[in-house]
Amino acid sequence: MKLKAFLKLTAKSTIKNLPAILLSFGIFPIFLGLVIGYFQKDYFTPSVENPILKVCIVDEDNTIQSKNMVDFLNNEEMKKIIEIDEEDFKYELIIPKGYEESLLDKSESNIELHIDKNGSFMQGQLLGNIIDRYNIEISKNLYMEEAIVKSNISREELEDIGEKIFAAYNTNLIENKIVKVKKSLTSFEHTSITFLSYMLFLVLISSNGGVEGNNASTNRIMSTPITKIQYFKYNQISFYFLALFLNMLYIMAYRISGLSFQGSLPILILIIMMQTLLITSLSGFITAFVRKKFVKPILYVLMLMQLVLGVTSPSIENMNFEPLKIIAKKYSPDILISSTFKNYLIYNNLESIKLYLILMVGVSMGLYILSLLKLKRGGNYENSEA
Repeated sequence: MKLKAFLKLTAKSTIKNLPAILLSFGIFPIFLGLVIGYFQKDYFTPSVENPILKVCIVDEDNTIQSKNMVDFLNNEEMKKIIEIDEEDFKYELIIPKGYEESLLDKSESNIELHIDKNGSFMQGQLLGNIIDRYNIEISKNLYMEEAIVKSNISREELEDIGEKIFAAYNTNLIENKIVKVKKSLTSFEHTSITFLSYMLFLVLISSNGGVEGNNASTNRIMSTPITKIQYFKYNQISFYFLALFLNMLYIMAYRISGLSFQGSLPILILIIMMQTLLITSLSGFITAFVRKKFVKPILYVLMLMQLVLGVTSPSIENMNFEPLKIIAKKYSPDILISSTFKNYLIYNNLESIKLYLILMVGVSMGLYILSLLKLKRGGNYENSEA
């Protein structure tokens, strides 16, 4: 019953402050995002301009099909994302002997991809996906050609079908499918991610209200026996739903406007739920360890720093001041959340964000447990008298 009272009070407070909430979490971020995104659009051209994969290719098969693969990876279109270099490379691609034969008899071909210690596992996966997609398309082509040759059709019909096969499975089609695997963020997408830090602190500041913002209602809830731990748990649950609404409002405002977060909706909702879980546990941690009178001033200062340092620079990578760059990359409070959304926008699949989601859950559980331990030993949860 007390949990129901907490949820009801949170809902009433949200409805009462709905105009301010819509302005803070929906209208204002979109307006600011439009302005900043427009003036920074030249920094974020959505194309792959520089090679991101330095690859050394070892062709042990030395056949027509293996040479075709090498030519494909080294053509002008693929040079946008792949650079063939036999000396300075991070990825070594080995085409084994018997590769062409495996394509012709549809058997397994174990192409080896070695990633250097300085290489990226995720970019290695990208290269692996390119090779897999190429082999699938070439195998289809060879299989259909073989079937046509064995069939009883005239030479004219064979040539006509061959032209159609070439049109359906030519190298350009494969290139188009592959190059789109990796995308760059637009200026509006980048701004939407950067503003996540601002939203993080804004939501945390909102947690300083919640059921605590209405003293009369809180006193009624506290008029019956309730322990400090129970109060903390009920407040955490009610704040989760409030934070979920606020996060959903921000993300969906960008999605509906068409500016950002246009990928898979189920994956997006999953990220928002995990993001909210992390923010809720962080809110509880702050409540348990920091005295209430210090919470808002600290959060406002940190939010201002994140807003200024994060939004006014087109990219952390472009910062010239090295100490500031290191702090922004390693110690920014929204690094986990922003990295998850960034991978979502670039790759739009669950695999690319799986590790971040696991980390969110792990960190959330750790913060929650630490908060409970602190409260049991006499934490700073000043709103509970029990």
